[in-house]
Amino acid sequence: MRKKIIITVLSLMVLLITSTSYACNFQISLFGDPKEKIFKKPSQKQAQSGKITKVEKKLDLKAPPLVPMILADEFGREEYAVPIQAICRNDPSLNGTFVAYIYIENKLTQIRLERNNMNDRKLLDYAMKKYGKFNLPQSIPKEKWRGSHYWRIGNDLIIYAVFDIPDGQTELIEITSTLYAEALNEYYIKKEQWENSQK
Repeated sequence: MRKKIIITVLSLMVLLITSTSYACNFQISLFGDPKEKIFKKPSQKQAQSGKITKVEKKLDLKAPPLVPMILADEFGREEYAVPIQAICRNDPSLNGTFVAYIYIENKLTQIRLERNNMNDRKLLDYAMKKYGKFNLPQSIPKEKWRGSHYWRIGNDLIIYAVFDIPDGQTELIEITSTLYAEALNEYYIKKEQWENSQK
């Protein structure tokens, strides 16, 4: 009887740890949605009053409003990046991660989570718990491993990668909807053609 209780308690603890370890839901919009679904500019009156807009409530932000970092180019791509703690305020496990929402022709096409120079492999742990485990080389400590892995789940292609950059390393997860992957590929082709024309 005592052994049964211990096994039950341990099972519940494992379930609790695994469920909370990827409890953060950073996908706050559906693929294909326009940026206006989550990133609306507050009116001048709202900005002056400091009142929280509906969008800020959805992102669980406090006043003053957190403005996403926006990168856009002439080929139809816009990227809105926010710290993950703006979305997952009650789950500090991935703090230090930036979430980028990538729009092509104003449709959410890709979500990227990125950690730079953290050397803790929190995104690797998150990816393995959420999307499925894969084998790492046993001869290399997890923190020193560099490489990538991908999963195909429904219409989503998920890529985990860790690689060296000047003065450090980057760890990332990219989730791309296969329904919009063609538009993303066309964007990269257009951009590459333009870059080649500038040489």
